[in-house]
Amino acid sequence: MCTFGAYQKCGFFFKHLTKEVNIEVTTEVKKEMFTLKKEKKLLITVATALALVFVVSLPYSYASSPSATTTESSLTRMLIAKGIAVEKPDSQVVITRAGFALALKATEANETVIKFNVISGRVKINKTEYTIIGGKGVVIRDKHGFLLQAQGTSPDGQSVTLKLAGRYFWMWRRLYLARLVGSLQTESIKISLLLRSVIRV
Repeated sequence: MCTFGAYQKCGFFFKHLTKEVNIEVTTEVKKEMFTLKKEKKLLITVATALALVFVVSLPYSYASSPSATTTESSLTRMLIAKGIAVEKPDSQVVITRAGFALALKATEANETVIKFNVISGRVKINKTEYTIIGGKGVVIRDKHGFLLQAQGTSPDGQSVTLKLAGRYFWMWRRLYLARLVGSLQTESIKISLLLRSVIRV
C-alpha cells in the first residue's frame, strides 16, 4: 500500500500513476474509436456531456446507503464517479461502463495536504460489483490533485485493489468535480479506469 506521509513522495506517485494509466487508457480508447465515422463521434461527445450532467445531478443520498456510512456522518463525504473501463482479454480491447460510490473520511489536514481514509464503497464494472472495505488517500492542495488506494473483494471472493489518481476543480458552492484515471486489479485481471466524479465537501 502507498504511504502518504511525505508531500514529495505523494507528488511523485501522482505524476507517475497519472501518466502511466492515462497513456494506457487514452491509447487504447483512441485505437478503438479511430474507425468510427464522424456521426458516431458526435454521438459519443453528446453522450459524454449527458453523462457528466447525470453525475452532477445525482442526489447526494444515492450513495448514502447503510453500507457506506459511519456513525460520524458529518465527517464522511461521498465520492461518486461514472465513466469507462478498459480490459484486454485475449489481446482484445473491451470497453465497458464503470462507476463507483466511496465513503471518505478526513483524518488530518494542513495547508499542504488533506489525508483521508476510505471507509467503504462499491465499484461496478459492466454488471460486476466489487465491494471496497477500506483504504487511504491524500489530497494535494496546491496541485488540485489527489491519490487513493483501497482494498476490497470481488463477487467470487478474490482480493481487489483499487488505485486512483485525479485532478479536481470547484463547480459551485460545496460541489467539486474531478477527472480520474486508475485501475482495479484482482488476482487474475487488471482493468484500467477513466472516470469523472463528483463530491460535496
